[in-house]
Amino acid sequence: METDVQALERFVAENDDLLELEERIGRFNVFDALRVARAEIRHSNFLAWLLSPGESHGQGDIFLKGVLMDILRKARAQDVKPPISPIDLDGAELHGVQVRREWKNIDLLIESREPRFVVAIENKVDSGEHSDQLQRYEDTIAASHRGVPALFVFLTPEGEDASDDNWVTYSYADLHRVLSRLRSQAGGSLGADVAVFLEHYLRLVGSRFMSDADIDRLCRQIYTNHRRALELLFERVDVGGSGAGNVIARWMSERPQHYRVLISRAGWVKVLPTAWIGPLMHEDGSPAPGGAELYWEFEVTRTSIKMRCVVGSVGDTERRKRVIQALISEHGRREFGFRMQRKEPTDRWTRIYAERIVQYTEDEPADEDQILKALDKHFAPFQKLAPAIAQVVRSTP
Repeated sequence: METDVQALERFVAENDDLLELEERIGRFNVFDALRVARAEIRHSNFLAWLLSPGESHGQGDIFLKGVLMDILRKARAQDVKPPISPIDLDGAELHGVQVRREWKNIDLLIESREPRFVVAIENKVDSGEHSDQLQRYEDTIAASHRGVPALFVFLTPEGEDASDDNWVTYSYADLHRVLSRLRSQAGGSLGADVAVFLEHYLRLVGSRFMSDADIDRLCRQIYTNHRRALELLFERVDVGGSGAGNVIARWMSERPQHYRVLISRAGWVKVLPTAWIGPLMHEDGSPAPGGAELYWEFEVTRTSIKMRCVVGSVGDTERRKRVIQALISEHGRREFGFRMQRKEPTDRWTRIYAERIVQYTEDEPADEDQILKALDKHFAPFQKLAPAIAQVVRSTP
C-alpha cells in the first residue's frame, strides 16, 4: 500500500495533467493582475460600463439590450412578470437610459425613460444577502419610481435562488453566454482595446464562475490518478487561512452532550445534534426508520463561513418531499427560521437553512474569537430547538 508521503510525492512528480491545467488557467488576465477577480464592486463597475449606451465601448445599446432581453426571457421562465417583453424591447428605440452604480445601495440600477421601466440588479460574488435586503430594495424602488414597471435581478456565480421569489435568478454563466454571442455579432466594430478587455473578462468568468469541458476533464483525470493525495490536501490545508474548520470542529467536540462531528476537514464540517441520534439518524449519519438524514454543515471559503441545515435521504421520494414541506411550513419558518430557497427540492440534498455567519477577506482572515462568537450567536440557539425539529420529522407520515 502506498504511504501518505509516497502519494504526495507521486502527485508532484508524476502529474503532467496538473502542468496542463496550470497552463490553461495561468494565462495573464488583467482582472487577476489587478486582484479584482472576485470583487463584487469591480464586476459591477465593469457591467455598468458595458451596459451604458453612451460609454466608450462604442456599441450603443447592443450590450444593454442583449443582456436585458435574456433576463426578461428568464423572468417569464421563472414566473416573474417582466416590465416589457423581450420582443418589444428588441424593436424599441431606447431613450433616456441611465445605468447607476450603488444608487441607494443597489448594485446596478438601469432606468429607461422610453419605454418606461427600471431594472435593479443585486450582484453577489462571494457575499450573501443581508437581513431583508432584497425587500428593502423593492420598497425603495416602489417609493422612488411610483408606477414604473420594475424588474429585480439576483446575479450570482452559480445562479443561486434569492430569498424573495420576486427576484429573477441569473448566473454568470448566463451572462457569459450572452456577452460571447454579442461579441461575435459585433465582430470588427469592436475596437481592439475594447475587444481585448471583453475577452479578458469573458475568460475570467469562464474559468472562475462556470464549467469548462477541457478543465473539467483535466480535473477529473487528476482526481482519478491522485485521489489519495488530494484528499490529504483537502483534509489538512486551511483554505480560509484561519483554521476555521478546526475551530468549529473543536467547539462541537467540547460539547459532546449536544453535538457529534461526523466529518471534519479544513473547509467543511458536518455536524449532527445528539438529540437527532436515534429519532432521526443512526450514529454513522444514516437515516433511522421513520427519521431522515438531517444535519448541519459549515463550509469555509476564501471570504466567509457558511452555515446550512440540509435534508438528505429520507427513505422514499414522496415522504422526503413531505418532510421538507413540514420543516419549511409556516410553523417551521416561525419556530426554526427554515425555508427553501429553491422552488422545488433537489433529489439528493436540500438546504432548508443557509446563512453566512462570518465574513472576512483573503488578506484579513477571521480569527478564532470571531468564529467562536459567531457559533455562540448563530448556531448555539438551535441546540434547544433540536428536539422540536426531530418531532416535526417523526410526525410526518
